[in-house]
Amino acid sequence: MESAIRHLGETRARILRPFLNPEVTLVPVPRSAPLAENALWPSKVIADILAAHGFGAEVCALIERTIAVRKSSTSRTGERPLIPEHMASMRIRADMLAPVQITLVDDVLTRGSTTVACANLLQERFPGATIRIFAMMRTQGFVDDIEKIIDPSAGTVTGYDSGKPYRDP
Repeated sequence: MESAIRHLGETRARILRPFLNPEVTLVPVPRSAPLAENALWPSKVIADILAAHGFGAEVCALIERTIAVRKSSTSRTGERPLIPEHMASMRIRADMLAPVQITLVDDVLTRGSTTVACANLLQERFPGATIRIFAMMRTQGFVDDIEKIIDPSAGTVTGYDSGKPYRDP
């Protein structure tokens, strides 16, 4: 993480400033199962480190997984949970003042179903907030060779009526 934090200060990472800045509320994305006591929560660890280095104003664990779903990262394409399944398996944990900027923090972005579900839930609760997604890593699908390890980028994740997301890049 410390190495990654150093890269976030580089010129090529300026594209991430709307996502990570001193005014944003960082919200960790829940794991695929309800959090057990003392369990590791990678997204929360990342959010805490980002905030400690000035890349967020605060960390608020607003979203809780209440029902386990299949892990997207280890599921076959046709078996991955869709956005509605994710939404039905989570809830917003507490009321708070409406944040103006929210960045969902995830460890790995596969297709984006979980993060779109989280964004939808937050948008329902905080309709005036700007909601963005930051992932420490993103998958690239089936590529023959990885050309870059560090490649900050900004794109979009769109949820469709079918329940499937589309991520670019």
